[in-house]
Amino acid sequence: MPNRLADSTSPYLRQHADNPVDWYEWGPEALARAKTEGRPILLSVGYSSCHWCHVMAHESFEDEATAAVMNERFINIKVDREERPDIDTIYQRVVQLMGQGGGWPLTVFLTPDQHPFYGGTYFPPVPKYGRPSFSQLLDAIHRMFHDDPDQVVEHATSFREGFEHLATIIDQESAEASGDPVPPDPAALELAVQRLLTRLDPQWGGFGRQPKFPNPSSLELLAAVARREGADTVVVEARRGLANTLEKMYRGGIYDHLRGGFARYSTDQRWLVPHFEKMLYDNAQLLPLYAEAAAQYPEREHLHRVVTETLEYLAADMRTEQGTFYAATDADSEGVEGKYFCWTPTQVSAVLDDDALAQTLCTVYDVTEAGNFEHGWSILNLPRPRDEHARAMGLSPTQLDEQLARAQARLLEHRYGRVAPHRDDKVLTSWNALLVSGLARTAMALRARGDRPGAERAQALALGAAIPLLDQHVDDQGRVFRAAFEGRVHTRGVLDDVAYLGRACLDLHELTLDPRWLPPARALASHILHQYMRPGGDGFYFTALDAEALIDRTESQHDGPIPSGLGVTLELLLRLDHADMAPPITTETIRAVLDRFGGATAQPQGYASLLGAARHAAPNAMHVTLRGPAPDDPSVRALAATVYALRVRLPDALSLHFTEAPSVDAVVCRGHVCRPPVSDPEALHAELAG
Repeated sequence: MPNRLADSTSPYLRQHADNPVDWYEWGPEALARAKTEGRPILLSVGYSSCHWCHVMAHESFEDEATAAVMNERFINIKVDREERPDIDTIYQRVVQLMGQGGGWPLTVFLTPDQHPFYGGTYFPPVPKYGRPSFSQLLDAIHRMFHDDPDQVVEHATSFREGFEHLATIIDQESAEASGDPVPPDPAALELAVQRLLTRLDPQWGGFGRQPKFPNPSSLELLAAVARREGADTVVVEARRGLANTLEKMYRGGIYDHLRGGFARYSTDQRWLVPHFEKMLYDNAQLLPLYAEAAAQYPEREHLHRVVTETLEYLAADMRTEQGTFYAATDADSEGVEGKYFCWTPTQVSAVLDDDALAQTLCTVYDVTEAGNFEHGWSILNLPRPRDEHARAMGLSPTQLDEQLARAQARLLEHRYGRVAPHRDDKVLTSWNALLVSGLARTAMALRARGDRPGAERAQALALGAAIPLLDQHVDDQGRVFRAAFEGRVHTRGVLDDVAYLGRACLDLHELTLDPRWLPPARALASHILHQYMRPGGDGFYFTALDAEALIDRTESQHDGPIPSGLGVTLELLLRLDHADMAPPITTETIRAVLDRFGGATAQPQGYASLLGAARHAAPNAMHVTLRGPAPDDPSVRALAATVYALRVRLPDALSLHFTEAPSVDAVVCRGHVCRPPVSDPEALHAELAG
C-alpha cells in the first residue's frame, strides 16, 4: 500500500510513495509526532533527478529490514530540496560544518524540536567508500539518542554555534578584502576576474578539475571583462578563457549533441562524462551566454548551433501545455545511468542503415567499439572540431553539416522510442523566471546577430512562460508561490522566486518595450523590501517575514548553481532606480548592501551575481530611455535595435527603459549625467560607443 507521499505535490516524493518506510512530508503532523513520542527525526533531502538519491533509495529505503528499523526508531521525513530550499539550506550546513562539503542525498538526524545533532550525505548498504553502512549509522544514532543524551545536546549545541559562526562569514570576507577596491568600482570587477582566472582550467576551460560544473554566474563576470577593449592581460585572458570554456563544454558529452541542452555537470575534467540529468536552471543561464557570444563572434558557428538546438530542446522536451517549463529530467532510464543517451557503432549502423553515413557520424562523434563510458557505450562528443573532420574527409563544412544533420535527426527519432528518463513535472517559479530572463537576453542577442526567426522564437517562449507565472504564481496580496504541480500552486516563495520574477519582468520590458511589465517588477521589488529585508536594510533573508518559522532564518548571500537572491535583488533595485520606478528606500538599501558586501572580491565565485549587479551602480553604467508614441513604432524599434546590437559588445552595464511620448528620441545617461536626446540610430550608436 502506498505511504503518505502518494498525494504529494512533489514528483520526487511520489517516487518514494511505495517505499516500506513510514515517510512523512515536512509539516505539523510529523513534527508534532516527534515531540509527542520523543523520537528523533530522520530527515532525508533529495530531488528527482539526483542519481545518488536513487541509489540510496534502491539500496536502503526499498529494503524491508532497513525500513522496519527506521519506522521503529525514527520519525522519517522526506523533503524535496527544490520545493523547500529553505529547509535544505539550513540542514546542508550540518554536513558542511562536518567537513563533508554538502550535497544530495542529504541525511540529517534532528532532535524532536528540529535541532540537528548528526548528518551526512549518501550512506551505502554495506561499509565502503570510507563510510559506515546505513544500518550501522541507524544503530549508532539510536544508541546515542537514548543512551547518551548529553552527547546529543553537545552536538546540537555545537551545530547551533556553527550556524552562528557561518552567519558572520561575510564580516571575515570583508576583512580579508581590506584594501581591495569595492563594488561598484570597476577595478573591483577586474580584481574579481583576476582571481577567477587563477582557478580557470587553461586546457579544458571551466573552474577547477573534477567534478566540473558550468558556474554560469562566474562566466558572466568573465564575459563582462572580455568585452573591454585593449590588450590588458586580464582582458585577453578573460576573453580566451571564456571562449575556450564555451567551446569545450559544447564539444564535450555534457552537451546533448542530438537534442541540445546541457547536463548538470561533468564527472571528469574534460566535460566528457556527465551525470546525465538535465536541470532547467543550467540551460536557462547558459543559453544567453552562448547567444551573446554568438552575436559578438558570428564566425564561431558552434555558438549559434548551441543556441538554436537548446531552444528546440526546451520547447520540445521541457515546455508545459501552459507555456511554463518543467524542472528537470533524470540521469537514469530503466534503472541504468546514461542508457537513453549513449550509443554503440552497431546501434548507429542499424538506425541509419547507411554504412558510409554511420561511419561519418561515429568518426566525428567518437562512437567506438571500446566506448568511452560504462558497458562499452559511447557518449556523443567532439574530440576534434567539425571543421577539422570536414577537411580530413575532403568535404566542405556545409556538406559535412548536412550529412550530420540527416544522421542526427534519425538517431534522435530513434532515441525518442527508447524508455525516456523520468521528468520532474513540477514548475518552479524561480527556475522559470531565470529562463524567462535567459530567453529575453537570447532574443536580444539573436536580433543583434541578425537571426530574426530565432529571436522571435526565443521571445515567444519567454512571453509564453512569463504570463502564466504572473497570473498563477502571484496572489492578490503580491505573495509569490514557489511551485505548481498538476494544477496546484503551492508553497510560499523564497527570495529567489520573487527576485528572479521581478528581474524577468524588467528583461521582458527591455525586449518588448511594453510598459505593462514595469508595474509587476516594481511591486515585486516592494514586496522584497517589506518581507525579506534584514532589519538593518543591508541584506535580505532567504525566507519571507510571514513564512513558516524554522530553527533559523538564513540570509541570502552566496551564489550556488544559481545566482543568489541577494545579487538578483540588487540588480532589480538598481535597474528600477535607473528607470525612476524604484520603490521607497531603494537608494539607501543599495548603498547599505554594497557597503556591507564590499569584500565580495575575496570570494568572486561566491558573489559573482552581486559583483555583476554592482556594475549597474558603477560610474560608467549606462541607462537608455527610449521615448515614442508606442513600443512597436518603427523608429522606436530601430533605436532599440541599436541598443541590442551594441550591448553584446560594450563592457559597461546597460539598461533600457521605454516611456510614451509624442516624438521619438533616446536619452543616454552615464551615472548621473545625461546627454541631450538623439533621434536617429547612428547618433544613438555614437552616444553609446563613446
